[in-house]
Amino acid sequence: MPVIVGQMPPDAITFRASLEGFPRVKREVAVRSDQTLIDLHRVLQEAFAWDDDHLYSFWLDGEFWGSSESEYTSPIEIEPGQRSADVELGGLGLLTGATIAYIFDFGDNWSVLLTVLATAPADDGPYPRVVASHGEAPPQYEEEEDDEPETE
Repeated sequence: MPVIVGQMPPDAITFRASLEGFPRVKREVAVRSDQTLIDLHRVLQEAFAWDDDHLYSFWLDGEFWGSSESEYTSPIEIEPGQRSADVELGGLGLLTGATIAYIFDFGDNWSVLLTVLATAPADDGPYPRVVASHGEAPPQYEEEEDDEPETE
């Protein structure tokens, strides 16, 4: 990435992603400050092996279904007054220790609490990326059991 004279190179923001209801399932992901919440969403999809076929939102107040003023949502169907997740992370004023609530799939409500672990100069590696993985994530969709026995 070329650096323009007088312009600071982007930082990398590292988040711990804790999957609600699964205390042993955590991921660490890194996203550059010039990337967006959409990029953060995409790396979370990769980290938890989820299909990206549902709506999602981030709440910068750290509360699931928090205040509408702190919500940034998937840019698919933006309603008047809503904010798109197509916003650069560097413009959000995230400090170490800040928490963001993220919900993916408003039907199943996969809830992830994101905590800013660190901000440091970005290296030349690819971003966004999964940095660490702890615990096996549950499958996105539960196996449906066939309640009726098969007949011949």
